[in-house]
Amino acid sequence: MDSNYKKYFPLNMINLFKKKITPDWSFQTQAVSAVVGDFQKDIRGKYLLVLPTGGGKTVTAIRTLSEMLNKGLILKDEKILWVVHTLALCDHAKDNFNDEKNYSKFSLNPSLKSIVDVRMKADAVNQLAKGEKYKLIVIDEAHHAAADTYSEFFEYPIGILGLTATPRRMDQRGLPFQKVSYSITFRELVRRRVVLLPKFLPEVRTEIKIDANSLQDETQLEKFNSEERNRLISYYILQEAKKYNLKKIVVFAGTNLHVENLFKTIKRDNELSDNKFDHVGYIYGGNNNDKGISNDKYLKWHHSQTSSILVNCKILNEGYDDQNIDTVVMATPTNSILYYMQCIGRVVRTPEDFLNANAYVIEIVDRLPNISYRIDNRWLFAEISDYLEPKIEDIKPIWFMRPLSILSKLFSLGAKISDLTRSDLSSIIFGGRISFLLFNDVPSGSLGKWRILSIPENEMQKIQMFNDLSENIETYYNLNYDYLLEKNYPSLINNSLMKNRVYRSALIAALRRASILKTKREIVDSLIYLSIK
Repeated sequence: MDSNYKKYFPLNMINLFKKKITPDWSFQTQAVSAVVGDFQKDIRGKYLLVLPTGGGKTVTAIRTLSEMLNKGLILKDEKILWVVHTLALCDHAKDNFNDEKNYSKFSLNPSLKSIVDVRMKADAVNQLAKGEKYKLIVIDEAHHAAADTYSEFFEYPIGILGLTATPRRMDQRGLPFQKVSYSITFRELVRRRVVLLPKFLPEVRTEIKIDANSLQDETQLEKFNSEERNRLISYYILQEAKKYNLKKIVVFAGTNLHVENLFKTIKRDNELSDNKFDHVGYIYGGNNNDKGISNDKYLKWHHSQTSSILVNCKILNEGYDDQNIDTVVMATPTNSILYYMQCIGRVVRTPEDFLNANAYVIEIVDRLPNISYRIDNRWLFAEISDYLEPKIEDIKPIWFMRPLSILSKLFSLGAKISDLTRSDLSSIIFGGRISFLLFNDVPSGSLGKWRILSIPENEMQKIQMFNDLSENIETYYNLNYDYLLEKNYPSLINNSLMKNRVYRSALIAALRRASILKTKREIVDSLIYLSIK
C-alpha cells in the first residue's frame, strides 16, 4: 500500500481498516481455560496444548500456569519444572518469564518467577531423580515426548502439560498424553491475522539422487554440497530477493560443511550484486558462526539486522523468533514434515507492519525417490495426517457462490452426496469452516464410489481418528478393525456415517490401498483431500 495512504482515505476509514487487520489473540484465553479446566478435573493428568508456530505456545502456557496459581491448583510454595531440549528454547522460556511486559499485559501472578524452574532435559531428569518435588511438569516441544529419553517424566505421579505445534510424531510413535486440551489450526490463525500465509516462490530443481531414507545421513547429505548446486542456490536467492524486495533471509542447509561452503558462495556473489545485502553470515552448533562469538550473542546481534542472509544447520528451526525474517530457503531436502514445519515457522510470525508484510518460501527441490509429494503450506500445520499422501485439491469459491462451487466439485468427482449430514450441509451453505476427505476403495473400477468424510475445523476426535487410521492402517486392517474402532472411537462409530459397516469397510480398504501404493512409491489414487479456502 502507498505510504501516503492517509491522503486518500478519511481518518475514520483508516481506523476501521486498522481494526480489521488487528490480530485476534482471543484463542489464547480459550486455550488457558481449556487446559486449566482439564487440570481441575485431574491435577495429575497428562495434557497437550497444540498451537501452530506463531500462535504463542510459551506465553499461553505461562498464562495457564498463572491461572492455575490464581485458582489454587498450584500453591506459592510449590514448584513447576519447565523442560526444554535446546539452549535456545531455554533462553526463550527464561526471557518470557522475566519479561515485565508479560506480567502487566496479562496480569500474571508475580509468584511465577520464583516457582518455575527452567531446565535442560538431562538436568531435569537428574532433579527428579534426586527427589526434588514438583507440582507440575511442562514439556516444551512435546512432539519429542515419545522418545525413550522422555519416558522417565511420565513415571512420576505429577501432572504434565506438553506444548507442541503438532500432536503427531513422524516416526509414528504415539505421544504419551491423555488428550489434547486445546488445538487450533494454522488456517484459523491466518484468518485471525495472527500469522502470515506463506507464499511459495517458483521452485528450483537440481539433479541429485539418493535414497530418501538416507536423508538423515550426513555422508549422503553432503552430496547436496556441490559448487555447482551452491552457485545455483545463490543465484536464485539474489535474483528473487531483487524481484520481491526480500530483506531478511534464513537458509537451511543439511550439514555444517554445507553451511560454510554455501555461505562462501552467497557472500562472494552478494559482493558483486547490484542489490547487495548488508550482511551474509552463517551459524551452526558448537558456537560456530562468521563472527567467532557465542551463538547466543550472535543471534541477539542478528536480531537487530534488517538486511541479511543467514545460512544455518539445525539451529534456527526451533526457539528463534524474529518477526523481520521474510524468507526461508530450504536448501536441503527432508522427508520430515515436522522439521519442514519448524523451518517454515521462522517466517510466518506477524510483524508489526502487517499491512506490508509477506512471508516467502524458496524450495530447492532435488529429484529424490518419495520426495515428489511436496508439503504445501496447508499441510505444514497438521490439519490431518498426510502420512498416506492423499491428493490435495483446493476450492476457493466466491462467497455468494460457495454452496454451488462446493457441491459442483463434489458432483464432478462423483462423490456420494448422500454421505453429507445436515451439519455438513449447514456448513456448506452458511459458510462454516469445513474440509472433506474423499475415499474410494476401487478408484479404477466401475464399482468404485467416492465417499465423503467431512472434517469440520477443530473437531479433534474425527481428526484424531483419521490420523490414527492413516498411520496405523496395517494394524487396523490385519486385526478386527470393527472392534478397534468401536473401542477407540465409540461416539463417532455410534453417531455418524461410520456406524454403517459398508461405509467404514470402504474407508479401511481405501486407506489400505493408499498404504500399498505409497510403499511402492506410486501415486495414491484412493484419497482426495478437498480444502475449502
